[in-house]
Amino acid sequence: MNFIARVPRSLRAGALLATGAVLLAACSSTTTPTKTSSVKVQNGGTVTVGLPNAPTALDPSTEGSLVGRIIFANMCLSLYGINQQMAVVPVLAADLPQISDGGLLYTIKLRKGLKFNDGTPLNAQAVKVSLDRDKTLPTSARAANLKPVSSVSVVNSDTFQLHLAAQDAPLTSILAARSGIIMSPTALAREGTNFYEDPVCVGPFAFKSRPSLDEVILTKSKYFNGNAAGIPTALGGAPHIQTLIFDAITDPSTCYSDLLAGSINVAGPGCLAPNDYKLLTENSSYKAQQLTSNGYEGIDINVTNGNGWTKPAATANNPLATHPTLREALALSLDRQTINTVAYDGSNVVGCGPISPLSPYYTKLPCPAQNITEAKKLVQESGVPTPINLTLIVPTGTVNVEQGEIEATEAKAAGFNITVQPTEFTTALATAQAGNYQLFDIGWSGRVDPDQNTSPFYTQGSAFDYTGQGPSSIMGPLTQAHGTTNVSSRKALYFRASKAMLQYNGIIYLFHLTNQIAYPKSVVGLGFTPDGLLHMGSVGLAAS
Repeated sequence: MNFIARVPRSLRAGALLATGAVLLAACSSTTTPTKTSSVKVQNGGTVTVGLPNAPTALDPSTEGSLVGRIIFANMCLSLYGINQQMAVVPVLAADLPQISDGGLLYTIKLRKGLKFNDGTPLNAQAVKVSLDRDKTLPTSARAANLKPVSSVSVVNSDTFQLHLAAQDAPLTSILAARSGIIMSPTALAREGTNFYEDPVCVGPFAFKSRPSLDEVILTKSKYFNGNAAGIPTALGGAPHIQTLIFDAITDPSTCYSDLLAGSINVAGPGCLAPNDYKLLTENSSYKAQQLTSNGYEGIDINVTNGNGWTKPAATANNPLATHPTLREALALSLDRQTINTVAYDGSNVVGCGPISPLSPYYTKLPCPAQNITEAKKLVQESGVPTPINLTLIVPTGTVNVEQGEIEATEAKAAGFNITVQPTEFTTALATAQAGNYQLFDIGWSGRVDPDQNTSPFYTQGSAFDYTGQGPSSIMGPLTQAHGTTNVSSRKALYFRASKAMLQYNGIIYLFHLTNQIAYPKSVVGLGFTPDGLLHMGSVGLAAS
């Protein structure tokens, strides 16, 4: 966690961030990359990773899925990253930002000697080109995150500065995600808005091809020298394998059988059904790991995203948008523990807010229990004829469909008639962004700073806001928390905002996600961090 206190001007950020890292490490599950020192690893070969969905277009400025982040973690490194202790650490950057001018100026130095995977040198001008694109591209999903950054300036070839209009507490952690990915200026000039067709960044692997929506093929970089440049091995590495393939497998049983058959080498987060993961924990030939994340699962309700995220807020064509008490009724009809137990074998942590118990900013919310009697009463008082017909979009996959069907069954008792509509993942995201939905079962992988688990989902104009503009009861404390670095103040403000979210029910939070992965012990060197990312830069196959 990016744990920042109020400090004098020009104090280096490293000491501040380290405080939060220690606190969070004390209460979070961690894992380290598989050690290879005692195992003879072959050079060359192919490793295939199964993922639960296909990513959207592989453009760091626009992409918005966990599976996309997993792929980027291996071909498009960020200025900063998140380590096993959930601390923000420098990756392409040489150090944590030097923060001065009352928090309005961030000075960042780059590591020396790094190149993009087309041979173009990484320098401060390349950073400026990427960040300017993130801020100005009309379809950018990063623009909202970088809005406090008024301009980017180049100091010299290895140093750049971010000029802020106002203090921005989560900025360093934002640069540890897709907003911190630096794209090759040569490739950007060549590809323009088609950058996703041949994305070029700095990373241990380079993009090779995308033969279909469901398959992405990477190859060992000819230019990456992360170890020599000082990039943490766990986040960079020096690949043993030649080819890294990511395959979308939407059926968890297929993921399990493919892993046992050797068709895939790694079952990534969300690929396996919880019961199959449990079987693999008992199989001595496999390594199984699970980590509770900072993310959550919930039901997004279209309230004011009637015309899509790029347009002003407008009331949606949805009875739950025009009758707030119906949103409360739907929430009261659901039993979070039952959904978690039946669909997920109890693997997730039940909760009713956006901030994970792992976070130092967490305050336990009083979650309302299922109350069908009260839900029926609210439905009757709304005056809307029953049954109230609604459509729930769920990403394709048997577990997702099962979750939706449980929710539909529970809600039926209160007077709702919910049709579960399985939809291909990238199509589901696009449909939600466009505002062409009523209910959407969707998870969020989570970030170390709570701002990124809250603000983007209630801010019209954010690519992650499927519900529409949040009310002042939510946005007021979120805005205040965004602009202060006082930890106690931020914690109180997020609690206030979370209580307002619980009352508003634009998102019905269900539980905090647990990421589960598994792979045969012949795969060594794999890194898995609590933000749900797989770091494959040191992966190899044990020599037979």
